[in-house]
Amino acid sequence: MEVLEQYASALPTGLQTKVSQLTSIPSITSIPSTISQNYETITSIIAKAELQQRSAYSALNVVTASVSSISLINDIIQAQATLNYYNVLEQAATVTNTASHASLMTKAAQASEIMLEMFNDEAYYSGNYPSFGGNIALVVVFSIFLTFHVISGVFYHQWWFLFCWTCGLALEILGYAGRIWSSQNIMSFDAFVMQLVCLTLGPCFLMAGIYYVIAQLTLIYGQKFSVLRPMQYSFLFIIGDLISIILQAAGGGVAASSLSQYESTEDGSHIMVAGLAFQVFTIAAFQIFWYIFFFRVYRSYKKHGDSEFNPHFTHIRERKFLVPFIFGISFAVVLIFVRSIYRLIELAEGWSSNLATKEIYFMILEALMVSLASCVLTFLTPGLAYGRNSHLYIDKSLKATFGKHYKNNKDHAMDDPEKDEDSSYNKNDITSSKNYSDDLGLDLDRNENRQYVV
Repeated sequence: MEVLEQYASALPTGLQTKVSQLTSIPSITSIPSTISQNYETITSIIAKAELQQRSAYSALNVVTASVSSISLINDIIQAQATLNYYNVLEQAATVTNTASHASLMTKAAQASEIMLEMFNDEAYYSGNYPSFGGNIALVVVFSIFLTFHVISGVFYHQWWFLFCWTCGLALEILGYAGRIWSSQNIMSFDAFVMQLVCLTLGPCFLMAGIYYVIAQLTLIYGQKFSVLRPMQYSFLFIIGDLISIILQAAGGGVAASSLSQYESTEDGSHIMVAGLAFQVFTIAAFQIFWYIFFFRVYRSYKKHGDSEFNPHFTHIRERKFLVPFIFGISFAVVLIFVRSIYRLIELAEGWSSNLATKEIYFMILEALMVSLASCVLTFLTPGLAYGRNSHLYIDKSLKATFGKHYKNNKDHAMDDPEKDEDSSYNKNDITSSKNYSDDLGLDLDRNENRQYVV
């Protein structure tokens, strides 16, 4: 103990607190009268703790990296807490005087309380082990979803959605694998950071795939019902998603570095909270545009049927899976939105809050929300909604997205269907595929026997 105290002045504040805690006298509620472990077990544990402490001191004399030194000091502290408890138990197991035995049992109870507090401080999730079986089940479920998405994305040529959801679901699988690792070793820093970063970033990639869908549906129904041009949606929301990913990843990195140094994780947590807040804002804004678009589509359909919609994609609108797909997207976005709000509150309250440490909240508000969203869009994919020969192509050039040519043709592309109840795509509006595509900033080719995909 004397050697350990010599190192204390050079330690981070968190470890200095632990060293002083070793000699503190905590309040206890109950004192056991008997020893539950036999003498051989007690001496065996003492021998192991002493060996661990000697090995850590030896390594400390030659190690140069500060992170390694801090880790070794923490091992020494944990071993000392164990020795403080079991040395008292060893004395209590051999003493014959009743008064001495009672005094030693009181000291043992105090040392046990300190040892337990240190374990809970050092262990992630405040010592609440993640469910092994529950997280195994989630790895299996997300692996099934990933397999279906890969098959569907390749078959229907939905490359962007395939890329985003492959990344997102792979991160979900890695995140739950990290929780399985934590269930076996709750003290593992790598396991904790693995699940934290992967499960925080995974839904960002899932939303990136969804953000492109509104551009496709704007093309299918018609630009006149939309607030923005097709690629403007993708540009704004995917950029917003990237900002959220960068902030959350940076915050996770800062927090992980602080954890490894036994320093405050406040700065990293604040950055992650900012990233999650930006994600919540982005999803909320997306939903506003989404429901405005489909309110206009629904209102027009009630008055004019299909005649107001883009005539080039009647074959897609006639597919029986398109409307269920739209409802599926709406439902999935709400689920991910709920999950993001939960994550935002969880991090804002801190790592030791009930939301962060009680797995029941995590399983309902994180695992269930994301798995339900993934399930819905595994069986209602864009390819199933549009068909394999959808002939969809969106001009992704900056000219088509932000060019002035589009503004000069507002009378065709930006008409509000409610301003003129008799407005429709008449012969003058679509005398050719080229005129119609120019008005919308789109590139359509129905004459070539080739498949356009997005």
